[in-house]
Amino acid sequence: MPVLTNDPARCEVMNLGWAHGGHGPYLVRQEGYAPGSTDFHPQRFILQKDGRWLINLAFVMLPEVAQEKQLFQSQTEVLLFLDELSGKPVVADAQWPSGMKSEEIMDHFEQCANRLLRGMRNCTVMSARA
Repeated sequence: MPVLTNDPARCEVMNLGWAHGGHGPYLVRQEGYAPGSTDFHPQRFILQKDGRWLINLAFVMLPEVAQEKQLFQSQTEVLLFLDELSGKPVVADAQWPSGMKSEEIMDHFEQCANRLLRGMRNCTVMSARA
């Protein structure tokens, strides 16, 4: 598994499909290990609108409102953001939420997944190259 990068070709854009017509909002994700990692253990990361990659299990611990603020409203917004981010150093937070038991993290993960799935009518995953 390769290192996390800001290369749009490595990003997956997930259409959550609950907006009008099933187009958006969108979540950008990527699988890899954080730069500087000593264990090279691949993780799934979610791209934040500040350009920081957040490990998905930390993302699900965010309040629902904070999660939704990280969603992109159009494919154009995603592509422009990725283009601007391309070539910049990767900023990644690969730390699991501190002070939490794995059962609690997985409970939040399940709640987040269920909320997203309830809202999705047509979810598709595409490469950012498209």
